[in-house]
Amino acid sequence: SRLLWGYLMDKFGFKPLMSVIAFIEVLVSGSFYFIVKYDLLYIISVLLIATCIGGHFSILAPLFNKVYGVAIGPQAYGICALFIGVSNLSGPLMCMFLLKKNTDFLIAFLFGGSLVMIKIICLLFFDEDEKFNFDEIKVDTDIGQIARETKGEEEKKENDPEPKVTPSNEDE
Repeated sequence: SRLLWGYLMDKFGFKPLMSVIAFIEVLVSGSFYFIVKYDLLYIISVLLIATCIGGHFSILAPLFNKVYGVAIGPQAYGICALFIGVSNLSGPLMCMFLLKKNTDFLIAFLFGGSLVMIKIICLLFFDEDEKFNFDEIKVDTDIGQIARETKGEEEKKENDPEPKVTPSNEDE
């Protein structure tokens, strides 16, 4: 599914695509508790969620490069991927907590759906065309320095016209 998500990212952009992923996630997390009894619907739901996870990994990397630039984007994406792993640990911990409390798992699915709703609200305010301004960073870190140097090189390339090729005078 990642090839499909990559193609769709190029065609439609981040915000519409992440909105579709969020809609699928809300739909599945809201209905998963009830459809687990039906084998075919359960399999389809698991495949949809796996497809959405692949979508996250496919569309976040180019977004980080676009917002943070090619020098810092991969590093920022690596930090994001680290926290995706940390968040994956929260699901089993939540299930252990619910099992100890003899609570219905519907709460877990509703909690997951509410987190996706928060993502949808954040998407309303997100502007993928806004670049991160490293000049506003007060602490001079290695990453900030690399970003400023890369930004300077990119601006230099934009401002310097390409050298004009003139025919050689030897041929005259």
